Amino acid sequence: MENVTMKQRQNIQVEGTGKEKNLAFANALNQIHNRVLKEKNDVIVRIEPLDIQVVKAEQETFTERFFFFFLPRTRADYRVLLDVEVEITLIEMETIPFVEKRVTDPNGLPIPFGKKKRMQKEAN
Repeated sequence: MENVTMKQRQNIQVEGTGKEKNLAFANALNQIHNRVLKEKNDVIVRIEPLDIQVVKAEQETFTERFFFFFLPRTRADYRVLLDVEVEITLIEMETIPFVEKRVTDPNGLPIPFGKKKRMQKEAN
């Protein structure tokens, strides 16, 4: 048996938003898996972030009021843009030699009454 996995490094840029700082980072990091799957047609075994660089981190604040005048409170939204270097362990489907075997349809239904009548006619 030979080893069929291989490793590749790739840089990915992801963006995330959230009501808290940690939610913005979590949102951005959760996008890595989907981004890698869209670009590759191979079987992904593991995606490991190696290095994370913050390109941009923003905080948007605004004052929210109840009925335009009462109970003012300050709210914040966070947005981060990250450059992430990942190591991808994958199985390249093009390198796997598949052996083709011809079989009858496993979901097909045998029709016994058709064969039996035809055999009786041929015997006569």
